[in-house]
Amino acid sequence: MKTHSTKIRFLAIVLAIASVTALGAQKPRKGPIKPAGVVVAPATPAEPLKAATAESATSVTGSTPAVTAKWYDSVKITGMVRVRPEVKENFAFDAGQRYNFVGQKVWLRAEKEFDDKTKLVITLQDARIWGGQNPTITDSSTEQQATDIREAYVQMKNFFYTPFDLKLGRQKLEFGEEMLVGSLDWSNVGRSFDGFKLTWDKGINNFQAFSTIIQESNSNDLNNTANSLNKQGMYFSGFYNQVKFHRGFMVDLFGLARNQDVDGHSNQLYTGGLRFSNRTDAGNKTPADMWFDYSIEGAYQGGQKAGKEIQAYGAVAFVGVKFDLGVKMRFGGQGAYSSGDRNPNDGKYETFDSLYPTPHYQFGQADMTSWRNLTGGGLDYTVWFTPDFSVKLDYWYAMRTSGNDSWYSIGGTPYASAALGTEKELYQEAGVLINYKPRDYLMFQSGYAYAMRGKAMNAANKSGDYQFAYFMSTFIF
Repeated sequence: MKTHSTKIRFLAIVLAIASVTALGAQKPRKGPIKPAGVVVAPATPAEPLKAATAESATSVTGSTPAVTAKWYDSVKITGMVRVRPEVKENFAFDAGQRYNFVGQKVWLRAEKEFDDKTKLVITLQDARIWGGQNPTITDSSTEQQATDIREAYVQMKNFFYTPFDLKLGRQKLEFGEEMLVGSLDWSNVGRSFDGFKLTWDKGINNFQAFSTIIQESNSNDLNNTANSLNKQGMYFSGFYNQVKFHRGFMVDLFGLARNQDVDGHSNQLYTGGLRFSNRTDAGNKTPADMWFDYSIEGAYQGGQKAGKEIQAYGAVAFVGVKFDLGVKMRFGGQGAYSSGDRNPNDGKYETFDSLYPTPHYQFGQADMTSWRNLTGGGLDYTVWFTPDFSVKLDYWYAMRTSGNDSWYSIGGTPYASAALGTEKELYQEAGVLINYKPRDYLMFQSGYAYAMRGKAMNAANKSGDYQFAYFMSTFIF
């Protein structure tokens, strides 16, 4: 494990040095070529031209001298402001457990593109809960950190004359349906990765390979107040390859590895899988003229966890049919399965790990379960009254795959399995989602979900059905 982590550190250092070297080796930009016929003004405005003309230097052509472009001319500034009040009643099916708050997220992004198409991107993010800090009007001695760097990377085309593009620094990673790796932009904070990614995009094939550091061990060059959390290093790397055989058929092949230094044993999780879909357009979308959409994904996991051998697997499918009866509509369905640990004492670890997903929208709006020890399915119906206004109705059913394993929250935290007994049924959920986009730069979204307790919740003496509602306003510029 130490050898593995040392190799990752060495590779990251080499890439960082190589990037700086490559940037410094770029050819300096030439000044603009002077157009024919332009006369450059002399140093002294009153100096006459040649006696043969006896004309003023400022009256020869009347043209304006060419202006050299400034470094900031190609800097692009964009941003976002998002405000979302949320109401959560009887959270985790416990009556009286209430969470009500207003979350706010602000992005400010600067992108600089150089002549050779190299890009430098920095995104500042401020994420906070209204009233979550000591009021500044009464207490100015305490400041809570709410502003951070969401992205900070350099992207270089054909890095060192190879067919690969390099992205080095803090960045988002998003693959497929984001069932295993996603940016989690739905949440108030989101997720970023520190590392590098190589991309080869050629014809029908798009190949991406990456390596990141989740947490660094013994980073004593920084004053880290959470030393106990960073005692063991953790590294996440892998590849994701897409082959687009047809605009209606694409195959994704991926391999992911999460390695952790742990005293006395090793935690090594390896995930391999396939995905079939027709979501071949940018943004993981199905071509607009297709009436049918689908995405089917499966993965197997192996390795070691706390001395146990990992044997876990999962599969998920999304399908939909679109039609037009005066207004556009879509009927959809989804199903999910992930293994659970059948016997915690047999030396095997069988709970599927969903790694770093963006789980919202996939398994209902209530966000009460994750892709771990889960068997579930759902239906949804969407109608577009206008291209900018839609209403979606959905239903979701969730149960545990193994009655001997836990019920896992949206973040992967296990709830005590003993209290649930051997019952598997967790809950049923019904919800509505409304989207409205009155302007290109302004979007509104509102959702409501009601989750009814299942047999497992009743066995655990859960005392209330869960309700979740929100109203989200997003302004982009």
